[in-house]
Amino acid sequence: MKTFITALGLLLVFALAITMPTAAGSPAPTSPVDALLGQQLVERLWTDFAKADLPALDQFVAAGFQSLHEDGARDWSEERVLAGDLKLTPYVLSDYKVTRQGDTMLVTYQCRVGETIVVARLSKEMSPRMDVFQLTNGEWKLLSHVNVRKLGTLPQNNTRPMIIAALKK
Repeated sequence: MKTFITALGLLLVFALAITMPTAAGSPAPTSPVDALLGQQLVERLWTDFAKADLPALDQFVAAGFQSLHEDGARDWSEERVLAGDLKLTPYVLSDYKVTRQGDTMLVTYQCRVGETIVVARLSKEMSPRMDVFQLTNGEWKLLSHVNVRKLGTLPQNNTRPMIIAALKK
């Protein structure tokens, strides 16, 4: 009888532990399904970037989109100009970290890619990136893209103002 009560008590503690919300500030562990989905969403984005497939990107981007780069924030119309002029070498995406909270998915990762923006060629150094996706009407849409690679890594620093000015046109 004592073994039965102990087993019942352990079962109750286990049931409470898996049904209680996580502690404040501690995100729930990412499920394997969400981890795979986050990776697939990022890979879809980069496939469209690499092809400069603006119609596909237009369909994939959420209303209210913002990007963040060293030179500041952009809305979709400004980011679209950048994406249309972007020339990429083959890229490597790695070290994904995915967090999902309801209809929002945050994906951070590392990216190694050579990029040509306007006339400047950026080196292929590994740099962190972040994308935020929002589930809208049953479809995942890109809400935000963060590229923390510094434009200061350009081969000639005097080309940086020209790039920033060209992207703002």
